[in-house]
Amino acid sequence: MLPTIKQLEEKNLPYEIGHMVWNDRMDLVAYSTSKGEVALHRLTWARAWILCPPSKNIKVECITFRPDGKVIAIAYSNGEVWIVSIENKAVCTFISSKKDISCMSWVQEKSKQKNESYEKFSNDDEHHNYIEYIDLSASYLAEPPLMYAEDNIRSPKKRQRPSLLNEQYELNILAVGTKGGDINLYVYGEFPFVELNMNDCLGIKCSIENILFKEDLSKISVTIKDSNNDVKIAIIDSAMIKSKSKEIFAFAHKCIQLTYLIEIIYSSIRSMKESWESILIEMDNKLSKYASRCSEDGLAAEFLDLLMFGKYSENMQEFLIRDLTKKGLEKFGEGIEVSYSTMQELLLKYVTKYGQSITYHLAELRGMVRMRHKYYFIDICEDRITEGIRSTGAFLIKTGEMHQTINQSIVNYKSFFRWLYRAMMVLLEEAEPPELHTMTQQELAHIAEFFQNFDNIEGNGKGFMMEKLGQYLSDEALIAPPKMEENEWYAFLAENTCLKNDPLILEHDKEFSLIQQFNKLKSSLSFIYSSSKNMHRHFRKFKIFNSINSPDKLILESVNREDSMLYFFPKSIHEITLLQIGLNDADCNTKSCDFNFIEHSEPNLTYEVSDMKMYSSSTISLLLRDVNNRTSILYQFPIDAALYFTREINISTQSLYDNPSPLLVNGTYLNPKIYKDIQMIGSHLAVSGSRKVGIVLSASRHKVKLFEMECEDDDDDDEDADMSM
Repeated sequence: MLPTIKQLEEKNLPYEIGHMVWNDRMDLVAYSTSKGEVALHRLTWARAWILCPPSKNIKVECITFRPDGKVIAIAYSNGEVWIVSIENKAVCTFISSKKDISCMSWVQEKSKQKNESYEKFSNDDEHHNYIEYIDLSASYLAEPPLMYAEDNIRSPKKRQRPSLLNEQYELNILAVGTKGGDINLYVYGEFPFVELNMNDCLGIKCSIENILFKEDLSKISVTIKDSNNDVKIAIIDSAMIKSKSKEIFAFAHKCIQLTYLIEIIYSSIRSMKESWESILIEMDNKLSKYASRCSEDGLAAEFLDLLMFGKYSENMQEFLIRDLTKKGLEKFGEGIEVSYSTMQELLLKYVTKYGQSITYHLAELRGMVRMRHKYYFIDICEDRITEGIRSTGAFLIKTGEMHQTINQSIVNYKSFFRWLYRAMMVLLEEAEPPELHTMTQQELAHIAEFFQNFDNIEGNGKGFMMEKLGQYLSDEALIAPPKMEENEWYAFLAENTCLKNDPLILEHDKEFSLIQQFNKLKSSLSFIYSSSKNMHRHFRKFKIFNSINSPDKLILESVNREDSMLYFFPKSIHEITLLQIGLNDADCNTKSCDFNFIEHSEPNLTYEVSDMKMYSSSTISLLLRDVNNRTSILYQFPIDAALYFTREINISTQSLYDNPSPLLVNGTYLNPKIYKDIQMIGSHLAVSGSRKVGIVLSASRHKVKLFEMECEDDDDDDEDADMSM
């Protein structure tokens, strides 16, 4: 018994709906609204979440799910693509396109049986003893933490930023087509792998209408529309992706991890700076104000007088009683201790640790580049990676230097505030706490050393700064760099210049702040982002099929089969054309047939094709409009039965419609016949063969109806079971 179509839900909405896409792995449907919002609903139409657009007057151009259904890509009219987790609508990453986006598709390498428990060796010399890549970094490196989206870049609030590498064991590629004729391929939806310019490839200006990969990723079918509104189909040879899928998987994996680690370090440094500024800048401002009123001897002299002789100047008394106050000093003491503790944790737990992880991944990337027979497509010079490793080493040296400065500053600060609090208690003639009665000689030395920084820093014209730590978090050279003459290692290198100039000895930029050193590290890793510049050389034009005249509004659907690609597009408002392109030979033999839809009981009633969507590899769902009865029909069009009527044509040298006219077949006669009268005028539909569901949008775009597409309920006696047409 044939399945029937059954209506599940009917909803009226207060806003217009645009694009609709089903999740093929879960009973979820995503749709866009006229406000530029994207909403995710369950099959029961219960809303999971709604995502606001980047800004006002921004519309959604297209939506697509990652093949595993856990991530959705949303293209906006401002050229941005947001990659969003469906679990909590967290934005995983942003992709910026210089041109308007016209289409997207997300394809995954066809799953193959793999043995991940051991390495595979091949005795075939042609494969150079192939070893399957297995990422072992997790065995040695801690997993990076979940990051947070930045408040100042479109996110209404902080959300966890998941990595797109989570649970990704197969190569998947997000293809983004633009109205300017560019195709951008992003591995895992994040790493820019290659950019193909179809204008240069075809020698005409065009826009990308559809991108379809062959199952094994060896060919890419690109449907383009030129300035004359003519449609062409270009087959691009992408055999490199097929033959090097494991290598591309490994290379992209490393590049994304490096990019992600850089983001973690940047976020951690920014948090360190915020922690420092929250307390220390306020204290610096108070001391700066006091320094402006000091005598010619300077700020340090007044503090030393108080330390050595217990002498309070008038400025000192006013500063302690009015500006600083007892409560203010207690607050600063507690706040600075928390601030330093936070900075130390961020430096050791994130900045240093993940700086070391960068070195590990760069070393693996350098190993890949050296294996030219396997990674010939990587357009990166080994010397640039080595320079990146050296820059990472210099950055780690700077983090160690900053860590020592934090330790020293903690000791100095504690001694300074303990002494200053005691001096204030004496000035206010209050009883001193018992723990403040005595101070060791070592504490006095720390306090005196702390005072010395005041005038040194102030005298450089950089503004007042009460300690050495803040200078590391500024994008300027260090005002008071550490004294390396006392370091035994640097003294040893100074005496042995042959070792000092050895390439294995890491550099140390004494004058650099941590921010400057980090910027240098980012600059040295810029090869990651430029590695895709020349990747297009490995792709070539395979076949071009001549213009296919189409209506102004192109409704195009395509499906991938093992040996061919199938295209459905409207020949007129009453007819559709099925085009089959074979891919097993260099000639790419083509076949075609036209179909119309006429009610057999009413020969004068011809249905109009409102929309069509691929349901499965064997079925395409059509939304047919019955103008006379003011209703629409949801019809499951059988592809295998339609292929029987196709005839060979030649569109390599002439247009499809310049060929001898193909057969014109009434599509309502094809078996099996599965259809449903939806009892409203429909404009768009979205279907999912894997979930066996569909949704139809009304002509007003304010009403939707949800359907179960393969219902087997024998007791359903309504009009769903009508199988004649």
